[in-house]
Formats: sequence, structure tokens, C-alpha cells
Amino acid sequence: MSHAVGRLLMVGVGPGTDLRFIPPAVTSVAAVEPVAAFRRMAAALARRNGIAVDVVDGVGESIPFPDNSFDSVHIGLVLCSVDDVAATLAEIRRVLVPGGRLVVLEHVRGAGAMGRCQDLIARPWSRLACGCEPNRRTIDAIAKAGFDTSGLRSIPRTLVPPPCTPHLQGVAVVVDE
Repeated sequence: MSHAVGRLLMVGVGPGTDLRFIPPAVTSVAAVEPVAAFRRMAAALARRNGIAVDVVDGVGESIPFPDNSFDSVHIGLVLCSVDDVAATLAEIRRVLVPGGRLVVLEHVRGAGAMGRCQDLIARPWSRLACGCEPNRRTIDAIAKAGFDTSGLRSIPRTLVPPPCTPHLQGVAVVVDE
């Protein structure tokens, strides 16, 4: 989250846990969340902590804001669960200004045996974990959507147990067309 600047959109804000980590360089915050209970929780957490945020109903595949509305977009453990990763990333790119920042913290498909294990359990895991697919190749999808991914790094070992490891963290920047 430390890479976020200016006008920030949080896609899939959930209950708002990440709102507490907004850096001082952020000037305004909006959030998109499809789950009504999470929207209420995020708004309540923001009020309790004195954070001004506009939490709206929406999904990543159809972000309800105009083109070029944000300097930064944050996704935290979201792309594993969206219905359409490519559409979500296209929408994120649309609402970002040229040169805008995609701030990323996602769990992704591992390499080797871990990746093969994630592939094997992906379908049953998704049913048990609210649509989470632990084997998504997220960095490839971000690059294909028109972002420079050189600011993203893989974190192979985290406190989160398999199959939701490794993690991808950092910032990807919109590449000018």
C-alpha cells in the first residue's frame, strides 16, 4: 500500500482492513465492494478511524467510475476471486490515469511442486473458499493487461499457509500505448 499516491481506488475492499494502511501521499479514497455486509463494515471502520472514503457497490469487472479517475488502484487478495481477471485488469487500467499505479498484494500460483499441487486442488478449493482460485498466474495477467510489472516481486514464504502462497507484492505501472 505504501506505493499508493493521489486519488486511490481500492477494488474489493472487503471489511476495510487495509484502510488503516493508507499512506499520507493519498489525497482521496474510493472503494468498490460487491458484498453489502463488507461495504457496511468498511464504512464503519473508516468512520471509527476518521478516514474519508466513498464505499460503493460494484465489481472489478465493471468499475462504476469514469476513465482516468485515479492515480492509484489497490488490489489486496482480490484477483484470486474475481470471475474474470482480464476484464478486471482492463477496468483497472481504464480508471487509472496514464502512468497510474496498480498496488498489488495477491497470492499466486507457485512454481514446481507447489504450483502443481495448487492446480490439482484449485476446483475443490474454490468451492470451499468463496471462489478463490489459488493457481492463478497473476503477474502474467497484469503484464498482458498493459502494465509494467518490473516493480512486482514474488514472496515465496509468508505466514499464510499453502495453497495461498507465494505472494506477489509491489507496484505495476500503466504502460503508455
